[in-house]
Amino acid sequence: MSKPAQTVERPPIVAVLGHVDHGKSTLLDFIRKANVVAGEAGGITQHVAAYEVEREKNGEKKRITFIDTPGHAAFSAIRARGASAADIAILVVAADDGVKAQTLEALKSIRDAKTPFIVAINKIDKPNADQERTIRTLLDEGVYLEKYGGEIPWAAISAKVGTGVEELLDLILLVAEIEGFTGDASVPAHGYVIEAHRDQKRGLAATLIIRDGTVRSGMAVLAGRAIAPVRIMESTAGKTLREATFSTPVQLIGFDELPQVGEEFHAYKNKREAEAARPAPIAGKTSIPSQEPLAEGEVGPFSMPVIIRADASGSLEAIEQEVPKLGTEYKRVRVVQSGIGTVSENDVKAAIASDVPAVVIGFNVGVDAPAAALALQHGIRIETFTIIYKLTERLEELLEESAPKRRVEMVTGKAKVLKQFGSRKDERVVGGKVSEGFLERGSLVRVMRRAEEVGVGKVKNIQSNKQDVSRIEEGREFGAQINASFEILQGDTLEGFNTSME
Repeated sequence: MSKPAQTVERPPIVAVLGHVDHGKSTLLDFIRKANVVAGEAGGITQHVAAYEVEREKNGEKKRITFIDTPGHAAFSAIRARGASAADIAILVVAADDGVKAQTLEALKSIRDAKTPFIVAINKIDKPNADQERTIRTLLDEGVYLEKYGGEIPWAAISAKVGTGVEELLDLILLVAEIEGFTGDASVPAHGYVIEAHRDQKRGLAATLIIRDGTVRSGMAVLAGRAIAPVRIMESTAGKTLREATFSTPVQLIGFDELPQVGEEFHAYKNKREAEAARPAPIAGKTSIPSQEPLAEGEVGPFSMPVIIRADASGSLEAIEQEVPKLGTEYKRVRVVQSGIGTVSENDVKAAIASDVPAVVIGFNVGVDAPAAALALQHGIRIETFTIIYKLTERLEELLEESAPKRRVEMVTGKAKVLKQFGSRKDERVVGGKVSEGFLERGSLVRVMRRAEEVGVGKVKNIQSNKQDVSRIEEGREFGAQINASFEILQGDTLEGFNTSME
C-alpha cells in the first residue's frame, strides 16, 4: 500500500535574470550580505549559483531560494534553464539603461517557461536614472506593470544601498502565496542540475535544486546517465548535510560522469536502483561537431583547431556556443576536444596530434606542470582566461594570425571598347566609354568578349580630351594604352579590378 501524500507549503525558487551589468548579482549580494560580485572576473557572473535566504512574514520565518544566472550574452542557454527550473523569476532592469538585448532574451525565457515574474527596476539612486522612461520601454515590450494598466508586480530598488529590497522580498512571498507552491517531503527528491564541475581533490560535483521530495545519505542520485551515491552532500555555504528537501540547493560530490547542466535528476533508495533506471548510452554520441565532408575537388575554409578546458559545464557550454560565431566563411575556429578540469598532458598530446597543431585554451583552470613542459618542448600554445569575451577576442586574434592569406578581387568599373586604334608588341591603344564605376591608370583590366574572358591586361595610361588623367569616371569617353599580349577588339568589355590579400 502506497504512502499517502504529505503535501505542504514549500519555499519558492526564484531565478534572477536580466541584462549584463544591470545589478542582478549586486541584488543577491545585498540580500545575502556577502560580497560575491567582487570575486567575479570582470564584475560579470560566470556561473549559475543558488542561495537560500530567510525572510520574516507575519512573525513566521519564510525561506526563499535564489538562482543567480549570468548576464553575459554567452550564457543565454543557461538563463533559459534558470527560468524553467524556477517557480518565480525576477527580471532586473536598470533605471539608467532600460530594456536591452539580454533583457529581451531573459523575458523570452520567462514567457516560454510560463514562469510568473516580478520586475525589479534597479539603480534608481543613479543621477541619470529615469524610472518613467524604463517603464515605457517595458510597456513597449508588452510588460504591463501594476498601476500602469497591467498586473505584473514590480519594485523600484537600489541593489547597491538596499532601497526597495525589503518590498521586493515581500512581493516574492506574496506571489508565492498566490501561486501556492507545495511539496511532499515523504517522496524521493527530484529537481534540476544547476551547475556541474570537477573538484580537483574530490572528483565530479554538481549543484542541484530540489523541486520536490527529500534526498538523504545512503540514497543515490541519477541525472541523465550520471550517478552519485549520496555520501558527500553540502549546502552552498559548504556545510555538510545528511538530508535536504524541496527548494534547497545542495552540492553533491561523487558522480561517475559529469551531469549536464539543466538535466533533471531523481533520487533513488540506493545505487542499485539508480543503475537500474539509468538510460542506455546513445551510440556514437559526441559533444564535438565534426566537419562537413567536402565534395571532390572542393577547398574548404581554413579551420584553426582548439582544445578547451573549463572549470564548469556551464562555462564550457557558453564557450562552445560562442566559438562558432568567430571568423568568416573562409576561416573559422574548430573545437576538436573539450572537457572540464585542469589542462593536462593529454590535452597537449591531442594538440600535437591534430592535423594542424591545436591551441589549448583554459577557462578558470590551471595548467599542470607536465602539460606546460610538453607544450614548451613541442611549441604548443596554451592560453588561460577568466573572462569569456577576452577569450573570444584572443581566439579572433589567433585566427587572424594563423589563417593563410587569400587574394581578394574587387571590380572597380566596366567600359565598352568603341574603337581599336592600333597595337605594338605588347601594347594596345583603344577608345571606349565607362559604363559603370571607373577605370584608373595602373589598374588591372579583364578583357571580356561575348561573356568569355580573353585575358588580363594593365592600364598604362588614360587620356580624356587628349589630356592625361589618372582616372576616368562613369559616362565619360577616353583613350587608353593597355599592356596586353593579346588583341583587344571593338565591342570588347574592359573590367577594371584591384586585388588585395586578407
